[in-house]
Amino acid sequence: MTPLSIRSHLAQYSIFEKRRTTINHAFASALAFHEEYDKEKVEKALKDLGQTDLRRLTCVYCSREAKTWDHLENLVSNGRLSGFGHQLGNLVPACGDCNSEKTNRPFRDFVRDSKRIAGDRNDLIKRLENHLTLATPIEIPSPESSPIVRELFDVQQQILDLMVKADELVAQLSPERNG
Repeated sequence: MTPLSIRSHLAQYSIFEKRRTTINHAFASALAFHEEYDKEKVEKALKDLGQTDLRRLTCVYCSREAKTWDHLENLVSNGRLSGFGHQLGNLVPACGDCNSEKTNRPFRDFVRDSKRIAGDRNDLIKRLENHLTLATPIEIPSPESSPIVRELFDVQQQILDLMVKADELVAQLSPERNG
C-alpha cells in the first residue's frame, strides 16, 4: 500500500457506481439455479480436482489455502444471469487473492495469464473443464416471455434508479457539508 491509495477514500462516494454490481449480482444469485448438497458427490468432485485433504482445501489455481469458492463461469454477465449458477460443477475452492485477480474473466484466460498458477496450466484447464461438465447451464425465461421475470427486472431497475436518485441528493448536500 502507498500513500496514494488513500486517494479513493477521500473522493465522493457514489452509491450507484460502487454498488450497482452488488445489486445486479444479488438479483442474478437469487435467480441462479442451485443444487442440493450431496456429500459423496462433493467429495468425489473435489478429489477429481486434485484435493488431497478434504479437511483443508487448497486453491485450485495456486495451491495455497482456500478461503472462498470461485464460480468458474461467472453468475453475472452484462448485468444479467449468465446461465451457470450455484452448482457443484461451477464452484471450485480458491484463495482470496486468486478469486479477486480472476474477477469476471473466463477461467481459461485467468489460468493462461496469471502468475499465481501452480503446476501445468493445460492440465489445470482440462481438470476445470471436466469439473464444469457437472454443471448444467440453464436458461432463464426472457422478460418478454415471463411476466414474473419482467416484474423482477423492473424491481431491479427501480432499485438502481433509486440509487442514482440517492447520489443526486447526496450531491446536493455536499456543498453544505464541505462548505
